Amino acid sequence: MRQKHWRTKLGILLAALLLAAGCVEMMLLSLGGAAAIGSYKWIEGTMEKDYPRSMQDTWNAALKACTDLQLNLTTQQYNPTESTIEAVAPPDTNVKIQLIARPNQITTVKVRFGLMGNQDASAYFHRRILQHLGLPST
Repeated sequence: MRQKHWRTKLGILLAALLLAAGCVEMMLLSLGGAAAIGSYKWIEGTMEKDYPRSMQDTWNAALKACTDLQLNLTTQQYNPTESTIEAVAPPDTNVKIQLIARPNQITTVKVRFGLMGNQDASAYFHRRILQHLGLPST
């Protein structure tokens, strides 16, 4: 009788662990998704960040950030799903900015200063966008 009771407890414990493992994974995935909006990604010289704003609002903020950094705009192509800005930073650095509309009013902004990328300038550009959107800095 005692051995049967022990097996029952072990079975309940294993079932609880399996259920809890699924919950923990879902919780971590949810937290990771929320954290992704607040973090920068540095990929091959391009810094990207997701903003919880529409394409139009983010586009306007990006143009203001270009003005803040005294970038000379050479090309502007606005589209509700994907937009691009090309500019030149003094003295002679090419800048490429790409905006991509995502579901749920999220816009991804990718920026690259120069051929190899400049992490400090890219991060500053993103901070200027945050300020123009009225979002806290991360």
